[in-house]
Amino acid sequence: MSDHPVSSRLAADAAHITPYESVRHPVYIVLLFFVCFAFSYLDRQVVSILVQPIKQSLALTDTQIGLLQGFSFTMCYATAGVFVARLVDRGNRVKLIAACIAIWAISTAACGFATNFTELLLARAGTAVAEAALSPAALSIFSDIFPPRRVARASSVFMLGPYVGGGAALFGGGMLLSAAATGDGYAWLGARGFTPWQAVFVAVGLPGLLLAALVAFTVREPARREAGAHGARQLDEMPSMRDVLAELFVRNRFCLPYFAAYVALITLFYSHAAWFPTLLMRHFHLAPKVVGQMAAPAYMIGGILGVACAGLLATRVTDDTTLRKVLGFSAFAVALLVPAAIAMPLVANSELAIVLYGVSALTASIAMGLAPVPLQIAVPNRMRGRSLALLVFMTNAISGGVGPLSVGYLNERLGATGASLGISLAIVGGASAFVSTILYALATRRVTAAGAH
Repeated sequence: MSDHPVSSRLAADAAHITPYESVRHPVYIVLLFFVCFAFSYLDRQVVSILVQPIKQSLALTDTQIGLLQGFSFTMCYATAGVFVARLVDRGNRVKLIAACIAIWAISTAACGFATNFTELLLARAGTAVAEAALSPAALSIFSDIFPPRRVARASSVFMLGPYVGGGAALFGGGMLLSAAATGDGYAWLGARGFTPWQAVFVAVGLPGLLLAALVAFTVREPARREAGAHGARQLDEMPSMRDVLAELFVRNRFCLPYFAAYVALITLFYSHAAWFPTLLMRHFHLAPKVVGQMAAPAYMIGGILGVACAGLLATRVTDDTTLRKVLGFSAFAVALLVPAAIAMPLVANSELAIVLYGVSALTASIAMGLAPVPLQIAVPNRMRGRSLALLVFMTNAISGGVGPLSVGYLNERLGATGASLGISLAIVGGASAFVSTILYALATRRVTAAGAH
């Protein structure tokens, strides 16, 4: 991270902005990668609106559904992230992103041809493996095309992806499922041996091929830069993984609680994404189309407002205060999430539950929008890809596995009713938010105590 004093705006511009402005169309790059990230979450989370028809068609249990949405998917995602991280730090990141988008698009479409749990699991694994490269590669690129204070804003736009994509999965998935399950669409699919949920997978997967082509042919790989006292310069050294771990957990003492805080937060995120639509269907007896129409706007609006707040908060920092303030803002946002996460699945009114769902999305998305920034600005360039991939590995190996699976397991132990699902979701979500708050506060204290910026 840059540590040179900002004595005046002109000096800052001369030292930081000019080298980055050699990159062509940086705003376009951010917006394109945001759309790619949104599509990755559309492909990832569309299964949440398809739980009931998949369960009935393939005769699955809630534990299997939890595995399908959680542990099996996220373990593949996390493990693949470890292997692609070195490619992010040393290879052409743009080509890597384009190839992975094409693979996950094909894998998602392949889910539409699954006829049993194993086939669906394998196709979902393909989607997971390919999606692992996008976040670390895109966030690493942002660090090379923007100075530190602008990295936070660019990253917050990118981090809208989970909320826009997840909302599209709920709304679009519900609409597609309804269209495919009625009238001529149902008859046409039935004549060809397809069920409506299979058609939805094909419909949401194939457009990713167009995105892969756009990335491959319209984005150029930027020069790798390191901000320092002498401005931006290209780096060629390739530190070892041991050096990366020492940088994260020895030289930057805030990283351990920061990593753990984000793991706890994403445990809540995955739990809500996997089970809240099903809660609305089971407890309030709403049709998938209605769930999509009601929950998607709350999820998207809450997430967009939260990330917009993150971007606004990012304008209140300087290059020298970014790290401490970003962690402090995150701690405050997650503290506000705790009561909403507990109340949302327990209320007796579906409209109130959806409002609280939007509030949860808003507060969580503030911290999620700011989440990559500490690593982007505190870690040297050739370590960023592996550092971000390690964060992705931990959140997916732990959060994505533990969250949905824990909710499904607890629900079955409590009787597998609509009410028991709400209790399970409140326990997992509330505990995750509380632990995250404590850990973010600890990370902020460590930065302040160390005099880090």
